[in-house]
Amino acid sequence: MKTFRAASVEGLCRVFWHIFRISLSIGLLFLDNSILLATILLARLHSTSSSNRRQEALQDVHFYPKTVLITGIGTSSGLALARAWEAAGHRVVGVDVTDLDFRLPVRSGGGMSKTLVAFYRVPKDHYLSRILDIIQREKVDIWIPCSPKASAIEDATAGQVVERRTNCKCIAFDPDTTACFRNTDTFRQYLTEKKLPVLEHHQVQSRDSIHKILNRSPSKSYHMRRLSSGPKEAAVILPKRTLSKTYSDVSEIQISQEIPWVLQQQPRLGEFFADVLVIRGYVHAIKVRLVEARSPHWGASRLDEALAKAVHQLMQKFAEKGGSRLTGHLSVRLLVDEEFEASSVRHTIHIADCVLGAVALENLLLDARCPVKGYLAVLSREPTEPTARSVPTTLSPSPRSRPTIVDHDLVASFLSRFLSLGFAKRAVAALEAEVIPFLFWKDAQFSTDDPLPWWWHVHVYQPLREVWQLMRKTREAGLTETVAR
Repeated sequence: MKTFRAASVEGLCRVFWHIFRISLSIGLLFLDNSILLATILLARLHSTSSSNRRQEALQDVHFYPKTVLITGIGTSSGLALARAWEAAGHRVVGVDVTDLDFRLPVRSGGGMSKTLVAFYRVPKDHYLSRILDIIQREKVDIWIPCSPKASAIEDATAGQVVERRTNCKCIAFDPDTTACFRNTDTFRQYLTEKKLPVLEHHQVQSRDSIHKILNRSPSKSYHMRRLSSGPKEAAVILPKRTLSKTYSDVSEIQISQEIPWVLQQQPRLGEFFADVLVIRGYVHAIKVRLVEARSPHWGASRLDEALAKAVHQLMQKFAEKGGSRLTGHLSVRLLVDEEFEASSVRHTIHIADCVLGAVALENLLLDARCPVKGYLAVLSREPTEPTARSVPTTLSPSPRSRPTIVDHDLVASFLSRFLSLGFAKRAVAALEAEVIPFLFWKDAQFSTDDPLPWWWHVHVYQPLREVWQLMRKTREAGLTETVAR
């Protein structure tokens, strides 16, 4: 009975959440209208930096504007790309990809950007044919896919067809490379074949094989899990402080061909991501960031700069090994370990896995400039190696602590009387995530040069989306009740 009551309350909270978002949008409409009008008036009175850059580019007699297609214009990364390309003097065509379950008859916020010369809405079930039609109609030179509704393999397949049938170049890996990089096992095999530093990962079926791996690399640390273990099952850390303790712990492990274990190298100095733009085998943009904010001063010291430089060199080596066929966005997870020698200690960087496509692009552009010149290198006849100065290594600072309105634990403990504790904590976090952008203007779509996408998203697109979802849940609840009867 208690479980049923908690589920009912959580269902009501989800309905209330949609109503709250709609009410919040209506309540702040007057304030946001004032901000929108003031921003537009100021932009008319004073020329902006982006418009000045565009005028300078267009006045250059040697400048030839290109047409760029950006799918996923409603995302923050897609909108950032559109603004950067337009400021550089180029033509931008925006596309929203719509899925079968959600097709509003209005544009997203990004679709209202003044940077676009044309906008299209493409249904997901006709993705390739419509994209190909748009590229031919608009005479597109470069296609940058950044819609989260299209998978990396879908973009890869579409990009291959587009490049075969048109002169347009697609910033996406080919299907074979995408399939290889998406799978962790094939990606590790690829790294091993290219003689790149890969994180050690072994499936072991006997105690003898464990000892052989430990003896072969005595300076490395490993953790072991059963192959069929759950995520909450504790791992065994090897080796121990003494050899006898290591042998003792390994002897207690129940291992056989029927009960295999996984032995994986454990990094001791940190976990990083390298967000990279690779164009035809060369790195044209890179950002190094911590996976977690372990240090509030990350990126400020010379040691951090040296580590970022080493990561950049490793990523360039990775790109060169892939050859001229390697073009796309990539987020590579790196693990930094230390190896002990007779009289010194040195740091080593190992590649663990990677993420392709829209997610990698979003991380690359977050708090960083769009590498327009890097993208343009895809149009050159021969692969262009950028100079070291033209591709600086961006060190992404640790995320700043977000301002809080209330004490999370206090509110969550109060709500836990009516809801499950996990749901209560998620509700408080979601509430702050929704309210704080209004209070502190932390919206990635807001720009003084192009404010309409922000206003449209907050007061038109998002409220209509909430109404649609509310109607859908009400309809589904009605159907469920009818079936139950």
